[in-house]
Amino acid sequence: MYYGESSHANKWLLASKAELNALRELANRRARDSLSSSRASNAVDGSCPEDGIAMTTEDSTTGGPIVPFDDDGDSPPPSRDGRPSPPSSRDVYGPDETRPSARYVSTAETNDGGDDDVASYARPMMDESDPNYGPSTSARGDPLLTPNDECTLVSFYCSKIPLLIGPNATLPRCRRDAKVASTACAFYRRFYLSNSVMMHDPRSMLAASAFLAAKVEDCMISVTYLEMGTGEMNAPVPTRDILDAEMRLIRGIGFELLVFSPYKTVLSYTEDMRTFLRTERGAGLVTFPAERVGTNGARDGRRHRGGHRHHRGGRVELAGEDLRPMHDAAMRICDDVIVSDVPLLFSPGEIGLAALMIANECVGGGKVDAMTPDDGDGPIAIPPAAAGDDWEDPARGGSPRIDIVGYVRARFQDASESDVDVDDAAIVDATRRVSILGQMMREFKDGKHGCGNYGLDMDELKRLNKKLKKCRAWGVPDKKDETKKKKKKRKVEDA
Repeated sequence: MYYGESSHANKWLLASKAELNALRELANRRARDSLSSSRASNAVDGSCPEDGIAMTTEDSTTGGPIVPFDDDGDSPPPSRDGRPSPPSSRDVYGPDETRPSARYVSTAETNDGGDDDVASYARPMMDESDPNYGPSTSARGDPLLTPNDECTLVSFYCSKIPLLIGPNATLPRCRRDAKVASTACAFYRRFYLSNSVMMHDPRSMLAASAFLAAKVEDCMISVTYLEMGTGEMNAPVPTRDILDAEMRLIRGIGFELLVFSPYKTVLSYTEDMRTFLRTERGAGLVTFPAERVGTNGARDGRRHRGGHRHHRGGRVELAGEDLRPMHDAAMRICDDVIVSDVPLLFSPGEIGLAALMIANECVGGGKVDAMTPDDGDGPIAIPPAAAGDDWEDPARGGSPRIDIVGYVRARFQDASESDVDVDDAAIVDATRRVSILGQMMREFKDGKHGCGNYGLDMDELKRLNKKLKKCRAWGVPDKKDETKKKKKKRKVEDA
């Protein structure tokens, strides 16, 4: 199936940050309406470990959901004013049940910039100060999580998925290809666009996402290994809970299991560049460092790891391994991208190209040519080393610098080379979006755009986890907490 025909492109690619915030606000509002209603007064008050935010736990039996979802699978009917009725703690919502209702969330109305672009300004999500915020405490009087609180928790847990399953998994038996971690992160993010961590255990969903992704990507793994993997991360999730959460996960993502990975696009672009940059048109887009090229344009005589340097007409020709440092750096950038909000806003092709642009900056030792977001009239210089230190390569300064935007323009300039007829306006728009995306990636290290690999405040996370412990509708009762409440109630009665 072509990407353009897939549900990934047509259902899961959001138009803007405002739409992203609107969906999250709606999921949070439905959970708050449910937990604050009288029928939620008997909801289970779970025993989320106080230090569990650091992926540690004291009770291996926590995290079990009440039941997967309603037997009839129907969502509650809307009320007279059109606003969705408060859900019960058993409800699982999919994208089709959430998208039509997102208009009731104030963030979705419009953004202050008046631009429908994906990177246009979107004000912060609503909090208790908003007059339309709704209930802020549960039926038992416990404070409920705000949309921002939920985003912080989801970002944290999503960043732990590659440690459960992926090339660098904590448990060796859970090590799989990076595409499995990418798919698992996509499932996790998609589920919590329509559902709340107050209603569904984020740790059980984390393990369920890994289990489902392994099956989808044909990299099967025993659910027992995932239970062991969560134990290695000091947050054990029982097998029963993983299987139970998997059913809710599948419904929560609308039974849409197809995910396109940015890792594949990085590899495809690199292979195409390796061929195209050796042609007459492509050779002019490559600039080698001065210390690696003689005064007459010839190689300085040292043997290159990709083989002896070839020369054509006094011009240095690209060798086979010259693009490997850029490719490897782009793959490391994608490791940060998959745990962020970016895959919900940009296509894998755009992500792969932006990752290569930043990687070219990291290993090429010079500026990156990018189109100006405003008018697209020409290249602008972006300061090097603006990204995370982990993206840089030891060979920085020794690799060739590629004009990525020039490559995009040249590659599609001749329509006869492609089955797709691409005009100049489309190329300008594509390069503009990629430049915007590249700037967003550079902001990962500041803790922006939902990338949980940077900028996490552990004290704040522990506070949110304690808050979740008191208001969530899943898990098993905390005997200690119940004892404290009973003692407090006796004191009030005695007084």
